[in-house]
Amino acid sequence: MGRLSKQALDGNVETIILSELVAGANYGYGLVRDINQTHEGVLALGEGTIYPVLYRMEEKGLLKSEMRQTPSGRERKYYRISPKGKKVLMENMREWDAMSKVMNKIRQSVKGQQNREEMA
Repeated sequence: MGRLSKQALDGNVETIILSELVAGANYGYGLVRDINQTHEGVLALGEGTIYPVLYRMEEKGLLKSEMRQTPSGRERKYYRISPKGKKVLMENMREWDAMSKVMNKIRQSVKGQQNREEMA
């Protein structure tokens, strides 16, 4: 499977981030790394994409953040999912399930039509 287009990701990056943070707090670059590793490059998110989304999500109350010191002495901003973020994640997952069912029906219909055309 190739990378998903930006259009396919639009509107879904928040849900991807929320789902990643269910496992525990993480910082921006750590999220980018983990998402890209978990999804084998299909999502291919970059830091330029994720940071504006993180800031917006924090403003909306979906995330909480705190500064933590790293072993090297630097401080990093760690994000964790808020109760509101968990609620939004569950709502988004229900929507994804419904959309997935619709898209699978459409795909089956198209494949059926293709098979009928090939047999004719």
